[in-house]
Amino acid sequence: MMSENGDDIGGSGYSLEDLSAYLDRGRTPRIPAIERNAECQAILASMDRMGRLSREIVEEQAAEPLAESWYDDIMREVMREFRAGRDIPLARTADGTELVVTEGALYELIRSVGDGIDGLFVGRVRVDQAEPEAPLDVRVTVSVRFGRPMAAVVEQMRDGIRSAIEQHGDLRVGRVDVTVGDVHIDEGEDR
Repeated sequence: MMSENGDDIGGSGYSLEDLSAYLDRGRTPRIPAIERNAECQAILASMDRMGRLSREIVEEQAAEPLAESWYDDIMREVMREFRAGRDIPLARTADGTELVVTEGALYELIRSVGDGIDGLFVGRVRVDQAEPEAPLDVRVTVSVRFGRPMAAVVEQMRDGIRSAIEQHGDLRVGRVDVTVGDVHIDEGEDR
């Protein structure tokens, strides 16, 4: 079902609601317009990650009811990040063609670094570039599992972000600020 209300994600013709339904169906039948669209893929990855996280939280805090707006607030933040699809120049070829990466793709790359670190959840992500040739400055807020050494986790995240952007994006990285905004407890742990 294609979007008819103008909430088109990345020119795919599908809305956030359409993507959610597609993910709920196990991405079947395959829809090429979604599968080939980078913005749709990034949003689906975020929705999948958010689904896993929300299931973990629900299991962990089954006795405590979650606010009804919890999921909506998180999805608004995800959409805000991916709608901020500013193009960041990567390179210019001899024939004048400019290669770019979207801000949303960088957000997803940064989030994937956090996914690879045990006991860390990525919250807010911000990427700033003062001018087109300037290095990227990255600000990330994370939650660290109780008992993990924060300094080591933050350093691992900071190094991972720098490495991932420079390797995959061919961009220069300036400041990488990682702020621990929360500490969480995994299921089955006691305080």
